[in-house]
Amino acid sequence: IGLIVPEIRGNETVPEVVTTSGYALLHFFSDAAYNLTGFNIFYSINSCPNNCSGHGKCTTSISVPSQVYCDCDKYWKGEACDIPYCKANCGSPDHGYCDLTGEKLCEYHISSNTWLVPETKGAIVQGGYGHTSVYDEITKSIYVHGGYKALPGNKYGLVDDLYKYEVNTKTWTILKESGFARYLHSAVLINGAMLIFGGNTHNDTSLSNGAKCFSADFLAYDIACDEWKILPKPNLHRDVNRFGHSAVVINGVTDISHTILIFWYSF
Repeated sequence: IGLIVPEIRGNETVPEVVTTSGYALLHFFSDAAYNLTGFNIFYSINSCPNNCSGHGKCTTSISVPSQVYCDCDKYWKGEACDIPYCKANCGSPDHGYCDLTGEKLCEYHISSNTWLVPETKGAIVQGGYGHTSVYDEITKSIYVHGGYKALPGNKYGLVDDLYKYEVNTKTWTILKESGFARYLHSAVLINGAMLIFGGNTHNDTSLSNGAKCFSADFLAYDIACDEWKILPKPNLHRDVNRFGHSAVVINGVTDISHTILIFWYSF
């Protein structure tokens, strides 16, 4: 990766360089034909990106102790807490205010037949619809992927976000994105992997009348490694592209082999 800093910006700080391989080689070169005063360079190991931009604190993950993440302050989001939820705070106080009610979590108690809104910690996540979620017994966490959400500039669209909600601590964490935005897809959990199938990948506004994109994408998220992989699409005699379907796992969690049943509705 090369970073070129123009002369007119020579006194500014260059962007942060991040490596996850455990190795780094940085080479600095200036085409100025005279000696300069030098520069200062700082580095940190196993730290949060950009030190959370001054809008959060660096926190160690409970489920994966070797990983750290930014616990963003209110009204800030992103991997480095550098993205405001509302641009210019909606012109507060004269022209509006930033409403984060869409990120609230509802909890239902079966025994008492009651609903409540628990107080959560960690990252501020954005509410939406058409997403999928699975529960992992090992990490005691719910993993939520994708969906249709509000975007900046009064627009709406699909996202590839992945959130984790730790049930016991009531803590939200923003994980690595899948790179494939979609909604109305299906998700199941098998052997520590969240399997995503299909969905609608038509990324446009809710007012669009364009063609719908039925997908046959098959994705896998490894919970322990925090990694996404693309799996081979089903090799069947008929078209399996679809959205608005559901998927379930059969054969029990103790079996070596598992089967996923996928049901769909024709729109």
